[in-house]
Amino acid sequence: MVENSLVQYVVIHTAEEVEWPQDKVSRPRLDFASRGLPGRRFSPPEHQLCIRRVQPRPFLQHGRLRTQFLQSSTMPARSGASSSSMNTTASISSSWLDASPSRQSPNRRSSRKSPLKDLYESPSRQMQTEFSLLLLRSDNDFNERLDQAAAERARLHEEQLAKAAQEHQKVQEGAKLEIQRIVLEQEQERLRREEAQHQEIERLNQEKLRREAESQRQKLEASRREEEAARQAAERQKQIQEADARVRAQKEQQEEATRRQKEEAEKKAREAALAAQQAQRQQQPPPAAAVITTPVPSTAATTTRPVASTSAPAPGVEELHAKYLELHARMKTFRTEFVNKHKQMGDPLKGPVGDTRRNMRKRLGQVTTERKDSQAAIGRLRAECFDKALQAPGPLIDIRPYIVSHQIPPLANEADAQYPALLLYAWICFEKSVIQQWNQEAASEDHTIIQELGLIAASLYSDPKYQWKGVVPLTDTLLAKLHRVCPMMFGISGNMTTKLGLARLGLDKYGGSDTNLNSYLQMTTGVGAGYAALSLRQFSGKNPAVPMADYWRAIASICNTPSEALYPGHFMCLKGLLRDFIKKFLAFYGAPAMAVVRRATRSLPDRAPKERPGMKDAADIVRTMPDTWKRAIHIDIDR
Repeated sequence: MVENSLVQYVVIHTAEEVEWPQDKVSRPRLDFASRGLPGRRFSPPEHQLCIRRVQPRPFLQHGRLRTQFLQSSTMPARSGASSSSMNTTASISSSWLDASPSRQSPNRRSSRKSPLKDLYESPSRQMQTEFSLLLLRSDNDFNERLDQAAAERARLHEEQLAKAAQEHQKVQEGAKLEIQRIVLEQEQERLRREEAQHQEIERLNQEKLRREAESQRQKLEASRREEEAARQAAERQKQIQEADARVRAQKEQQEEATRRQKEEAEKKAREAALAAQQAQRQQQPPPAAAVITTPVPSTAATTTRPVASTSAPAPGVEELHAKYLELHARMKTFRTEFVNKHKQMGDPLKGPVGDTRRNMRKRLGQVTTERKDSQAAIGRLRAECFDKALQAPGPLIDIRPYIVSHQIPPLANEADAQYPALLLYAWICFEKSVIQQWNQEAASEDHTIIQELGLIAASLYSDPKYQWKGVVPLTDTLLAKLHRVCPMMFGISGNMTTKLGLARLGLDKYGGSDTNLNSYLQMTTGVGAGYAALSLRQFSGKNPAVPMADYWRAIASICNTPSEALYPGHFMCLKGLLRDFIKKFLAFYGAPAMAVVRRATRSLPDRAPKERPGMKDAADIVRTMPDTWKRAIHIDIDR
């Protein structure tokens, strides 16, 4: 080892060892300037080994041996050698360039005759050359190991990249399969939903058809029952009339026989009295002066034959109810046949029939709590429905089958019994619409609109222009509907556990569910309030549409119902009759009305059968109404 400085040699082999190109342009040059060293470029001679001695300079810097060498181009290239070892450009130390100018002078001639001889004769120089070659090989080996390590890392990197690419491909394929699976599941789920929807629609359609068939069957059954009830009622009425006729005939015969017997007895008495007077005259002697005797006048009693009444006695509650049910069935038949007859294209009444029904429902739905709105609604109803029906040319109908509670006036001929069919149809539409509005408004706590509707109904029924012959109102059409939907207001009772009892109470079309029962109770409340608003009216110069006595009779009928026949509908109907009309009732009837109200709100709820469903709540509603009156309008029924 050289301690502080080494003699560096730049060894350049001759062309015999390295195949130099013959042209001087392509020969390698040692470029000192490109290495950051001052100097000149030169090309090695063709048959000469150039060895230049360079001035020694320190090689140990920073504790590390620093050696500069030139790789010979004749050294075979090893696999994996770095590109720097393949270069022919020599790294020349700057110490040779820093030598004295005399050594660099071109005029200076070397004292050595043969550089090759000096190279082999000096052992230190040979050692330095070998040491340079050893360093070159070590560097080549190190570079080769670096290249191999780099190649191995590159190979591993490529393998990892390939493995990552394969893994990515697998993940991508898995994701595609998962997407396909999800899409397939979604498609299957969509198909299942569509199938379920189709099945549900089919089920609903079948359920709708079943309900329609059941409704049709129930309607047919109800119609059959109504017809049967009407037939039985007619038969009973006929039997009652026949029995009454027989009783009247027997009574007349008895009266005639009694009269004849009495006349004969009186005749015999008169004859006996005359005979006794004659016998007394004959027995007495004649006086001196004739005495004028005045015979005792016979004061025979003058009996008059009873005059037969022109109207039949008032039928009972059941008979009257049967008549109204028969009228209700007759109205339904007339309405259906009338609409079907005039709904054909080209019929002149097709438009008026449809307009009457629609305008009736629309105008009644526009009634509000304002009295001006009610007056306007009455005006529009008159103009658009009743006046048009009265003025429209159309068929006439015998109105007598549609009169129940009014006396038929004497008629000159059958033509006097005719009534416009379209106007009768308007009345039927009116009673259906007004009862429907009563039912809807019963759900609200304020029954003001029901009162307005009652005012409209009373005004229309009391108008002579729409009455038959100006004296008979068509209120029986409304009463027939009320007998059908709320019979307990007219004294009819029934058992809710039987079909016949449900029909008698108007519950046959509601069924037995709680929802339908609540609708029925709401309807009875609205009908009670509407009936009160209709009957508790007085018009100057006009007869009331429904007499006030019928309002009294409705409350009395419910109060007189036996305890075993009481149901929640009775109390809800009583609530509608009394709650908002107590002032008018007391104003018209005074103390008797107060007694009736006490019986309705105190005695009746106390004897209600509490074990029946909904009975306790309904009875409590009626029982608490006096407290509301006392607090709100200062009416105390217990005074």
